[in-house]
Amino acid sequence: INNKEASIHGWEFGGQYFFGETGFGVLANYTIVEGDVEFDDTAPVGEAQFALLGLSDSANVVLMYENFGVSVRVAYNWRDEFLANANLGNMNNPLYVEEYDQIDLSVGYDFNDHLALSFEAINLTEEDVRWHGRSQKQVWRLEDQGARYSLGARYKF
Repeated sequence: INNKEASIHGWEFGGQYFFGETGFGVLANYTIVEGDVEFDDTAPVGEAQFALLGLSDSANVVLMYENFGVSVRVAYNWRDEFLANANLGNMNNPLYVEEYDQIDLSVGYDFNDHLALSFEAINLTEEDVRWHGRSQKQVWRLEDQGARYSLGARYKF
């Protein structure tokens, strides 16, 4: 049952462009999102609040090459701080995920119409994710995220 009202509005801008027949290109997008209900960090501790969760601006920029069966993409990904939980525990505290960014890489090669190999590296800069309460000094969680790598092969019959 929906017992509160809220509005979410925003914009998304994006585009992709390849530079002629070179195989090189760029892809970018930026998302702006806002809601009309926020958590009030100055409200008395223990007071339950209604707030919209998970709303934040984000952006991605991808440099890419796709030609002769080769696909290479380097991506920069960013997300602004967002409210993950509005009433945590018996004191009804907020839980924020702080702004973070990361760089990803993917490389693929199609040997022929049947066999393709791929390599992915996620979070090359090994950025961590930090969560806090009403103040940034109130650390709730720190995710030590290392880089993740994967190899893949695909065969079509």
